[in-house]
Amino acid sequence: MKFLILILLLALLFISQINTIVDVDLWWGLKTGEHIVKNLEIPRADIFSYTLAGKPWIDHEWLSQVLFYLVFSGFGWLGLNILKAFIIAACFFILFFLSSRGTEKTAFPLFFLLLSILAFGYRSFVRPEIFSYLLMSVFLYILEKDKPLYAMPFLQILWVNLHGYFIVGPALIFLYLAGDFLSGDKTRAGKLVPVFILSVAACFINPYFYKGALYPLGILIDAFSGQKMFMRNIHELMMPIRLNFFRFFFFWVLAILSSLTFIVNIKNVKARHMLVFVFAFISAYLATRNTPVFIFPAMLVAGINLNNSALTKGVSEKKYHALSMLLICGLIILFLSNKYYAFTNQDGMRRTESKFSELLMPEGACDFLERNDIKGPVFNTLDFGPYIGYRFYPEKRIFIDTRTELYKDEFYRIYRRVQNYPAEWKALRERYGFNIAIVRHLFSGTERLLKQVYKNNDWRLVYYDKNSCVFLRDMPAYKDVIRRYEVEFKNKRLADSDIDIHIARFFAKIGEPDLAEETYERILTRQPAFLEAGNNLAALYIDSGRYKEAIDLLQNFLDRYPGSAELYANIGTAYMRSGENKKGLSLLEKAARLNPYLRKASYMLGIAYLEKGELDRALRQFVKYSRLDPYDPDVHRMLGDIYRRKGLLKEADVEYNEANALES
Repeated sequence: MKFLILILLLALLFISQINTIVDVDLWWGLKTGEHIVKNLEIPRADIFSYTLAGKPWIDHEWLSQVLFYLVFSGFGWLGLNILKAFIIAACFFILFFLSSRGTEKTAFPLFFLLLSILAFGYRSFVRPEIFSYLLMSVFLYILEKDKPLYAMPFLQILWVNLHGYFIVGPALIFLYLAGDFLSGDKTRAGKLVPVFILSVAACFINPYFYKGALYPLGILIDAFSGQKMFMRNIHELMMPIRLNFFRFFFFWVLAILSSLTFIVNIKNVKARHMLVFVFAFISAYLATRNTPVFIFPAMLVAGINLNNSALTKGVSEKKYHALSMLLICGLIILFLSNKYYAFTNQDGMRRTESKFSELLMPEGACDFLERNDIKGPVFNTLDFGPYIGYRFYPEKRIFIDTRTELYKDEFYRIYRRVQNYPAEWKALRERYGFNIAIVRHLFSGTERLLKQVYKNNDWRLVYYDKNSCVFLRDMPAYKDVIRRYEVEFKNKRLADSDIDIHIARFFAKIGEPDLAEETYERILTRQPAFLEAGNNLAALYIDSGRYKEAIDLLQNFLDRYPGSAELYANIGTAYMRSGENKKGLSLLEKAARLNPYLRKASYMLGIAYLEKGELDRALRQFVKYSRLDPYDPDVHRMLGDIYRRKGLLKEADVEYNEANALES
């Protein structure tokens, strides 16, 4: 029976790790790996951008990049996914057998293993960090068994060249050392002292010597000084508590249940386990990218705690075998049906398959440049930088990419401002001399940039697709391409390829509401229950004053989706603007209860409270909205009005000046 459970568990681990590849960083990693293999040279300065060309760069993942490049060259995306699956399966199995060692009891370790697989699903990426998870698991195995301790310094040499989490190795040794010392086992602690010193020394064995060894310290310093703005806006660097709860639901369940095992095993808790657990949780709490640093130790410690607890001594192992098989089979179905990705709000991008997400790479835009032999420096949005570098290096360099260790706040602030302050675009072009712009329109954040470049007479839209668009500067070198490909919407008829939710949003973002409206209507003809299309179409009706049409449409959707905050916000807005303020306010407040971070609800509630003369309540809503969207000039102007009415003239001037800057 146990053997069958292990076979099913192995199947679950592989199925859970074979999924759509969505990590855009992988592109520059593959290109760097190719550069190293072909030139037998590890880069020491930036080779991809023209904005930071020659700036010192510590490529702390160079060995991982070489391995990824070699696997990808031979086996493609499936090869990379299988490599990831093998590594992650090895991590889980190492810790599973370790947590049940000496007791022959697997029920509790298995439960936490299954829960950890669910918690890990959000970070199931093909990234160099997978090697860190493997080495972390091996270090935990060695430290728990107390042998072979002197293998760790040699493994540390490998780790420091694979990924920046290498600091976790010496940290684990130190925590075990400190835990043993606090427990009074000075002999055991003493054995770890030379291992710790040698492991720290091993960190210096990398192509960058002391700079490579100190790399994690530099990242920590940047997080609290030189890259505050970058850190606040990169999703994976945010605290998980600030993000969607259900995306991290299993992480929080694991955190709560694993912490409770210390209470269950209160008499036998080891100081080393407590220290590792606290260190790992703090790491995960500070940034979502660190959640696996907690997941793997938590799984191990929770299993050990329950197996060693006096309260669980009488638990019969055999009666749980059938239940374990049912649970594992259920989780296999959960992943194969893609319901796991739907529950964790990843279904828009990820499925059980093996390919790179087409929505996250500007393949069509790059094909367009290549097909028409368009030369010149490119402005690109941040998340497209790695793919553009992969496609065109060394012939064409990029403006910015996702290497957080390179782009400090000064440069990132320029990049952010140009997306939101119209006056900045011309100055940026003059400074860097780019004549091509590849802009992401998928997701939010680029709306103002898209509209201002589209309306700018010096630029011409020549290409668009589901995720990106290409603008060329109107100049003699591009005259022929513009003549053949300029997209003019004045008399445009929609093609079948335009009937797509992403294209509809693009039309709305660049200021073509009629085309957006027609696209949404045709989408709903094909898919009458498409919630996002219905919401967005209703918003267009509201913007054009057709409140009854919006209310009728939204009411139909509310019958299908009674829990949608966006629907309540839209229908509340429609009632407010049609003069039914009381009904509108009630619906808006319900939207805010369903989703406190919904921008539309905050904005309209601010308007409603302002009209009622409740300045303090209006102020709170507009302040909340401005935190969610700091680049809306209307909100800054309304905040200025409220501050002025409250006699806070200095604060009012700040808001008015910001509104003027955003509109200039």
